Amino acid sequence: MKRFTFRLQHLLHLRESLEKMQGASLGHADRETGERRITAEESISQLGAAQDQVHETANDPVAAGMWHTLGLSVEAARIRAELDARDLREAEDARAVELDRFNEARAARRVLEKLRERRAADWTVESGREERREHDEITRSRLLDQANKQ
Repeated sequence: MKRFTFRLQHLLHLRESLEKMQGASLGHADRETGERRITAEESISQLGAAQDQVHETANDPVAAGMWHTLGLSVEAARIRAELDARDLREAEDARAVELDRFNEARAARRVLEKLRERRAADWTVESGREERREHDEITRSRLLDQANKQ
């Protein structure tokens, strides 16, 4: 009996490799998104600290130049927080794209795996039929030989 061979096995290996590569890209995008999220949270925290500093000194006598400096600090922290929030949104969008690509690669691989499973099942059924035919032929030839000897 011959062995089952899946003619698209090479393509299946390529699809598996593509899925692994997309998984690595997705992992990189996840790490990047996590780093951007931490940076954005830190920026928001720094903005809050700068605003708190302004509110704490609101009732204290402070030189005019100091108010200007505090205002510039708050403005810089606000801009930094906005830029970091934008970077986070971009990283999340890139992660979503990578997730879609990964899901597409996984689906393409699963299609070939299911095809291989169906073909293997069909091959098993056909192989069983061939074996039965061979056994039937052997049995028939033995019965004919026994009938000819008698």
